Amino acid sequence: MKYTKLALMMLALFFGLLATTTQAQLRVPDKILPENHEENNPIFIKVAQAGFTFLKLPTNARSAALAGAGTGMIGSSAGVFTNPATLAFFDGREAFFTYVSWIADTKSQVAGAAFNIPGRGTFGLGFVTYDAGTFNGTAIDPSPAGAGFTETGTFTTSNYALSAAYGMKITDRFSVGANIKIASQNLGSGSVLIGGNRTTVDNSKTAFAVDLGTYFNTGFRNTILAMTVQNYSFEQTYQREAFELPRNIRLGMLVDVLSLSGSIPVPHHLNLAFDVTNPVDFDEQVLVGLEYTFQAAGSPVGFSGRAGYKTNHDTESYAFGGGLKYLTETGRGVKLDYAFKAFDSDFFSSVHVISGAVDF
Repeated sequence: MKYTKLALMMLALFFGLLATTTQAQLRVPDKILPENHEENNPIFIKVAQAGFTFLKLPTNARSAALAGAGTGMIGSSAGVFTNPATLAFFDGREAFFTYVSWIADTKSQVAGAAFNIPGRGTFGLGFVTYDAGTFNGTAIDPSPAGAGFTETGTFTTSNYALSAAYGMKITDRFSVGANIKIASQNLGSGSVLIGGNRTTVDNSKTAFAVDLGTYFNTGFRNTILAMTVQNYSFEQTYQREAFELPRNIRLGMLVDVLSLSGSIPVPHHLNLAFDVTNPVDFDEQVLVGLEYTFQAAGSPVGFSGRAGYKTNHDTESYAFGGGLKYLTETGRGVKLDYAFKAFDSDFFSSVHVISGAVDF
């Protein structure tokens, strides 16, 4: 009965946050646009509402191959970024890294580690950096003979975040976790008009944010319910307009499909991951992923195949990938995962995500 109440409380909390944030994220109609510019009037669009958007990039290939689903997945240190509550069920020590070849020739690197202290919980550290490449700088040129702008040379940006996470068990089936992060972004200097005078300003910000997560094994055929609130922070401002970090609320369910018959699915496992997300800068989305894993009893070698689909997105759609792992009875070993994420070819080329981990 007490576990049923926990599940109901998680659902009530999620839908309460969903209703609150959805209402708060409705953008005020832009008076410049004509009436009936969009199908619905007044105009409510949840786009361009967030900054520090590099925090939305994939942080591990396993979740990326499932189209971003997998909030309730345990068994690795990736929970530092995906759901800190799942760290409570990670009993070893692991260091991990991820390389993301993202759109428009940009790149992201992720690294971190997690370690369990018996009776104390599991602690994790993480680092994310994003390389957006080189940009051509311009400034407004109001002279009639000019082209409307002048070139100011090239510049680069810097984007990174540091995280410290912790997950602890409340019961043998329920856990909570938190991830505190500091994120920094420097978009370079710019020239703006302030009071009729042209002034050079520095477009750099540092923000603190927190992720909160819960994990609950219902006890029915290994069905998992999980919830996270990611990138919760105060509003930030560069010059005039305030923005939020890419806050996202997720409710996830995970089912081992082969166990629904009541049998123990060894050496085969087929996990169905189902996530509902409510991002601050886009409409609600449904993420569905399927992961097949084979590992013979007593064998240190296992492999996985994965596929996923993201609904209601303007450029992303399906993803797939796989993984290999070698773990000894003492818990030492290595893991390697890969993901391919497809984008609408009219906009971007597909991207690749590679992850590796060492258990020690």
